[in-house]
Amino acid sequence: MSRKSTNTDKKLLVEGRKLLIKKGASKLSIREVCNAAKVNLGMFNYYFGNKDKFIEKILDEIYEDFLSDFQLTEKEITLEGLEHQLLLMAKFARDNRHLVLVLLNDILNGEKAVQKFARVKMRRHFSILAKTIKGCQKKGLIIKAPVPLLLTQIAGSIGLSNLIPEVLKRLGVNKVFELGIATVSKTLMTDKAIQLRVHIVIKGLKND
Repeated sequence: MSRKSTNTDKKLLVEGRKLLIKKGASKLSIREVCNAAKVNLGMFNYYFGNKDKFIEKILDEIYEDFLSDFQLTEKEITLEGLEHQLLLMAKFARDNRHLVLVLLNDILNGEKAVQKFARVKMRRHFSILAKTIKGCQKKGLIIKAPVPLLLTQIAGSIGLSNLIPEVLKRLGVNKVFELGIATVSKTLMTDKAIQLRVHIVIKGLKND
C-alpha cells in the first residue's frame, strides 16, 4: 500500500526555507526545522536523508523557476531577449537578497551543500547568459568585448547592486546622501529603478 500524502515534505521545505534565509546553511538546525513544521525527525530522514540533501532541495526549488524563464530560443536572442534576462536577474537578486547574502557567507565559510549548488546552478545560469551575449555579438547588436568581462560587469551592475542597501543596513549605516537607509532601499528596489538600471546596461552594451 502506498503511503498517503500528508504534505509532510512540503511543510519541512516551507519551514526550512524560512530558517535558511534567516540563519544560513551553516547554522540551520534540522531539529529546529522539524519543530517548526511539527514533524518528527524520523519523517525528515525518510523524505530527505540528511541536511545537505534538504538544503539542495530548497535551493533547487527557488532557482529552477528562475532558470526555466531564463532560457531563450535562437529567435529570442536579441537585445530585447537580453534585456528580458537582465530584468529577471535583477528581480531575482532583489526578491531573494536576504538569502543571497547568507549563501555568500556560507560559500566563504566552506559550506559544502551551498558550494555544490553554486557550482552547478551558477555555471548553468552564466552559460545561458553567455550564449545570449555571444549570439548578440554575432548579430552585431552589442560591442565586441570578452564575454567574461561582460558577464562580470553585468553581474555587478544588475545583481550585486540589489544587495547594497541590505549590506549597508547590516553594517549599521543609517543614512546615505542624507537619506534614511529605508528610503534608499525603497528607491533602489522598485521595478522602475530596476528597469532603469537594465536600460543603462543595455545602452552601454549596444553596438551603435
